[in-house]
Amino acid sequence: MTKQQEMTAYLLAFIKGMKEGGLKNVVISPGSRSTPLALLLHRDPEIKTTVIVDERSAAFCALGMAKALKQPVGVLCTSGTAAANFFPAVCEAKATNIPLLVLTADRPPEARGVGSPQTMDQQKLFGSHIKKFIELALPESTPEMIRYSYWHGANCAYEAMRVPAGPIQINLPFREPLLPDLTFSLDGSFHPKKLVTQIVSKQMPELVPWLSKKGMMIVGKELTPDEAKALLTLATSLQWPIIGDPLANLGACQQMSDGYLPHADLIFSGPVPETPEVIWQFGNLPVAKNVMLYLKKHHEAISDYVLIDEEEWRDPLHLGTSFIKIGVLDFCKLVSETLDALPNSPTSDEWLAQWKRAYKKAREVITKELSIDEWSESNASCQLLQAIKSEEALFLANSNAIRFVDRFSSPTGESFPIYGNRGVNGIDGLISTAAGIALVRNKRMFVLIGDLALFHDMNALALIRRYHLPVTLVVLNNNGGGIFSFLPQNQLPETDFEPLFGTPLDLELEKVADLYNGHYIQPTSSKEFEQAIEKSRNQRDWTLIEIRGQQLEPVQLWEQMKRRYQEEIG
Repeated sequence: MTKQQEMTAYLLAFIKGMKEGGLKNVVISPGSRSTPLALLLHRDPEIKTTVIVDERSAAFCALGMAKALKQPVGVLCTSGTAAANFFPAVCEAKATNIPLLVLTADRPPEARGVGSPQTMDQQKLFGSHIKKFIELALPESTPEMIRYSYWHGANCAYEAMRVPAGPIQINLPFREPLLPDLTFSLDGSFHPKKLVTQIVSKQMPELVPWLSKKGMMIVGKELTPDEAKALLTLATSLQWPIIGDPLANLGACQQMSDGYLPHADLIFSGPVPETPEVIWQFGNLPVAKNVMLYLKKHHEAISDYVLIDEEEWRDPLHLGTSFIKIGVLDFCKLVSETLDALPNSPTSDEWLAQWKRAYKKAREVITKELSIDEWSESNASCQLLQAIKSEEALFLANSNAIRFVDRFSSPTGESFPIYGNRGVNGIDGLISTAAGIALVRNKRMFVLIGDLALFHDMNALALIRRYHLPVTLVVLNNNGGGIFSFLPQNQLPETDFEPLFGTPLDLELEKVADLYNGHYIQPTSSKEFEQAIEKSRNQRDWTLIEIRGQQLEPVQLWEQMKRRYQEEIG
């Protein structure tokens, strides 16, 4: 067997293992050292490959694909600094438990540390931001090494999915020649044993005492529509209030609940009803800052703070008293069965009624204040959620975009997924992630994003153009970092604030759209915005809708809302 055939057999076994572990999609950033694996993946009829030249965009695209598919997705690059460009997406994948297989090609050991070009230390490149690191041995074709290669491919794919899911780096050193033998195939007698995952049964003896107390449910993780519906049904049964991040899809799953409280950031900005005795927190904390401040201030009155997650303990406030490693649907089933066995309803109607009164007042204030100036970034963000139809999708960028939707939007009668990158809350790679989701869903994807976040990932528009993705970008253009106008930095002198935090970009978005063959619309009223959304929906390619705004405008609106709410509720 030639060296090329040895390498080919070794890598075919590795690919077979990854497929056995659930891998069906790989994003490839072309390069020299990754040639053998790239070629074999590209030619595999069971693997769909997407080629993206920019490594950072490629990694975020793979992140979006894995996020939408709930499957491991591979991303492959050559040696050297190429892998370093995967870093932001890897951090996001680790923080949000997304199963990425980070495949980094490398030079052999003898080429390291001696000044060889395109060579750097790639071992454990991503530090603590990966779930696991493995470096494969140099290719060999002995039966032992073929089994070894297969086992690592399968195990890494399974491990990426195994709770808690997360990214795994696999470093693959190759010696020249780098071209595999494309006429070679694995011996038909190679039939490896499949790896099996185990399911652990779950019990919860603490449940009945919790149900006898006044409780609240807090959701800070991305939910499927079924999970969102299950939690809303549970809140109704318990007569507990439930608040959630926009990504929890509680307001976009086509189900209503008396317990669901939108506008939590406004409700918790003023006097609130009696402090809950029990908190059930699913995933992390939601985006609403005033909820976090309230919990920090009143935590001593909360007797049981229960963290519920099938993946890992997420407790940024360090308030948790219990951690239940269980999925949302399994938890809801257990609670429902326990409730059915109880003789009486465990909670009085008045507990929820007082929270509903607070929500009603918050809704009145928001409606009145938004109607004063019907065209603004805040209004457009609120209107966008109501315009999206079932089977479409929404991606919310970080900073102002997700906060505007969280603060002002009401539940919609449609059912659609809402996505975002809330693990590390960065503004890099957001368009690439949305593009990755659109690539596998092939449905209209609306992206609400600020001009600064757009600037950080503008090259992803080439990806959207190339694959004719049905994406509508709604860009909140306040010429820079509008989120900083909400933060204490806004008290700085203009000579300090403007260059360091305001960061004006002076982007001409019509030219940006034209550069990447996109359609451009700049509405100046709610009616024109509605028409722009519908027009973009009927375009074959992508559209950029620009919403012009001022950085201080949403700050002044939000402060006015809080004052009005506190006066009327107080």
